[in-house]
Amino acid sequence: MNPKLQKGDRVCLLYMSGEVSMYPGECGTVTSVDEVFGDIQYGVKWDNGSSLALLSDTDAWKFEKKQIKEDELDRMNLLYKNIDVFNFFKMGFLYKYLLAVRKASIVNMFGAGDYLWMGRERIEHEFKYKDIPNEEAFEEMLDMADQAQAEMINGVIDYLESQGIEEDMSSINKYLKRFATMIVQNYMHIG
Repeated sequence: MNPKLQKGDRVCLLYMSGEVSMYPGECGTVTSVDEVFGDIQYGVKWDNGSSLALLSDTDAWKFEKKQIKEDELDRMNLLYKNIDVFNFFKMGFLYKYLLAVRKASIVNMFGAGDYLWMGRERIEHEFKYKDIPNEEAFEEMLDMADQAQAEMINGVIDYLESQGIEEDMSSINKYLKRFATMIVQNYMHIG
């Protein structure tokens, strides 16, 4: 999802989880690279004076370019518009799952949203009599499908709870589709 960083790299923030003082487009210099509980944490000396770290599993960034172009600003605005996917879903895992869907070559990525919440059994049923271009990659994707489904359902329930919306099947199904679309949009703009 994010480029790997080294000490001295210049980065620009796309999203920082839980921080209202950091805005998309803020840039800084990487001062350290550490592994904390299995996730990579990058120490950054931000140009605005902050020293908040980037967390590989929840934050989004890119390498700094000399000037942010209009298409990059549009990209950042889309990510900010879809900020709930970063707040309620494990985007690191879902991004890896979407990479597996792409590698399996079973669907155009514009139609990949449903595969985030279908689960292994339903995907297997859908492809029972179809030719699969890359069976090894398809099996790898299937191995992740139930976890993707669980992450989607848990994220939707967390969102519904935070908004005071009743957690019935109708609401869960409605928001599964909504968030799946947003997650695929972010995947396509980050990837």
